[in-house]
Amino acid sequence: MKLAGVAVASLAGCAGKGGPTTGGSAATVGYGGEPAVTTQLTAVDVSKVAEDATKARSISSLSIDSPLSTTLSPGSSDLFAFRPDSEDVAVEFTPDTDTGVAALGLFNPDGELLSQAYASSDAPVYLPESLSASGTHYLQVMDIGRSGGDYSLTISTDSTTQSQSPYEGSVRAIPGRIQAQNFDIGGEGEAYHDTSGGNIYGSANRDTDVDIRPTEDESGKYNIGYFQAGEWLEYTIDATSGTYDISVRVASALSDGRLELSIGDRSLTTVTVPNTGDWTSWETVTVEDIEIESDQQSTLRVEALDSGVEFNWVEFEKIETQKPYNGTRVTIPGRIKAQNFDTGGEGISYSDTTAGNEYDTSYRDTDVDIRETQDSTGEYNIGYFEDGEWLEYSVDVSPGQYDLRARVATTRDDRQLRFYLADQELGTIDVPNTGGWTTWETATLEDVTIDADGQQVLRVEAVGSGIDFNWAEFEIAENQPFDDVPTLPGRIQSQAYDLGGEGVSYHDTTAGNEYDLGYRGSDVDIRETQDSSGTYNVGYFEDGEWLEYTAEVPAGTYDINVRVATTRDTRQLQFSLDGEQLGTVDVPNTGGWTAWETATLPDVTVQDSGTHVIQVKAIGSGIDFNWFEFNEAAETETTTETETATETETATESDTDDFGSEGYGMDGYGGTQ
Repeated sequence: MKLAGVAVASLAGCAGKGGPTTGGSAATVGYGGEPAVTTQLTAVDVSKVAEDATKARSISSLSIDSPLSTTLSPGSSDLFAFRPDSEDVAVEFTPDTDTGVAALGLFNPDGELLSQAYASSDAPVYLPESLSASGTHYLQVMDIGRSGGDYSLTISTDSTTQSQSPYEGSVRAIPGRIQAQNFDIGGEGEAYHDTSGGNIYGSANRDTDVDIRPTEDESGKYNIGYFQAGEWLEYTIDATSGTYDISVRVASALSDGRLELSIGDRSLTTVTVPNTGDWTSWETVTVEDIEIESDQQSTLRVEALDSGVEFNWVEFEKIETQKPYNGTRVTIPGRIKAQNFDTGGEGISYSDTTAGNEYDTSYRDTDVDIRETQDSTGEYNIGYFEDGEWLEYSVDVSPGQYDLRARVATTRDDRQLRFYLADQELGTIDVPNTGGWTTWETATLEDVTIDADGQQVLRVEAVGSGIDFNWAEFEIAENQPFDDVPTLPGRIQSQAYDLGGEGVSYHDTTAGNEYDLGYRGSDVDIRETQDSSGTYNVGYFEDGEWLEYTAEVPAGTYDINVRVATTRDTRQLQFSLDGEQLGTVDVPNTGGWTAWETATLPDVTVQDSGTHVIQVKAIGSGIDFNWFEFNEAAETETTTETETATETETATESDTDDFGSEGYGMDGYGGTQ
């Protein structure tokens, strides 16, 4: 029968080959911390333990080919003695699914550590060894993960291959620097891949096929040389989630070499290796803002995609930063998908009270519980949203009055979602009991005022547990002016249409801005103007499209002037005030998209003073529209048009505008009309 495990602390005072023990247990050392696993294993001289009658009773005997199953207590070590009957032996260690990280150490009769292995999952670990001495040998199983657990153990004379384990027992910490030559033990195809037999530089600090050489760099003792396309190295790591700058120390006499870095099955980045001028001229290449989205115990792989790279070290520097998912801020007004919260990690871009994704989906590698949605919209939703958990989203917001909607499902009562924008609490949405986790409803909070403008951070926080959350949407409650409300008589630029979005403040028949200008995040086709006045104009104004403008208009009679350009005949712009038609302006064929003229609708009467909404609607397609102005009719009766375009369309402009044969879009203007 196996006796109780030997706690590391209980062996304090026994001088080991690695120096005197500090008396600390494996539980206090932790996963990937100091001292390294090797130091922990050798902190106790197992041969001295065997000689001490008071402690020898804690050593269990193992027989060859006799499997043993037992339990490792948290923060302890189990010590076994066995007498091999042949020169070659192999240890097979199989932890249970819930067993924590463990280390194995194989010792000779003098207590010297012969080999070691590392178990970080429930997969079997193999530790082969060729023994040079007879007599009693020792095997130590040490808890590294501080949790203990069940395992089985077998010593046999079978031939096997060393399982992959960290070099010298040192799990490489991220953030931190990893020396290239300290790749894992485990051999060809397991811990590394090298395309040539043996080390081409001769003897080095490790007996492998990897080409290790003494470095001539200013840091480190060795580097990997002759790193060829398809070769790779792996390192057992303990990574902390976050955003990193990754620096790689390299040298090459060739141009455009590449190294790919990946963790597990996820590619992190590809580093381009410059021509440094020589194989011994070293440079540090840095790739910024690489996201590791969860704490993880895994392997880092560095693979050469091109030949001829010298590789000294790789370093991960954690950057405490929060960034929008996929690099793009969400626009408000607009819809925000719950699963597209910012990058940055736990406590920075989100807070989740449980480790790992409860649903084990592969969409994002974080602790947030993302699941494939069964709602009618979207692909994923946040499930298992618990009290006090929160998500943050980088947004680009326009100030105004909004209706805030959230798509939710729950079987609980009295649940809420609370919304913040920077330091402003926007309000709390009551989440109804929808009757099922897959029964979705849209909850609304009306008249939410946003004072902020520009780049902000939105936070969504669960109040009460058990909420499924698919999306949040900000919709402008009604037309709101783009900037301050203009007062007429005066001029309004075409691109200064109201806030409110499609169907509220404008209608556009094509998705996105045809000119990809980025001036305003809407579907309206805004371009840099070539008129003599203004910075932008609305182009590609198509039949039935319209724009609305909130303005302060006194009662009176006005002439409405409008600045236009087109190559088409029989085009018009229709003006309405609060839904009542004022009249229609005939748009002349100006002869070119950059040949501007001013057309006039005379004697338009406004009956009531106050704030009004003016709508400008295209009748017929293919109009460029720069501005309109209301002038008091009495003042404009004797006024002549003095403003003309100062930029004349030349043959060169027309021929090279990339807008088609007529100089503006396919078939002259985005297609045949």
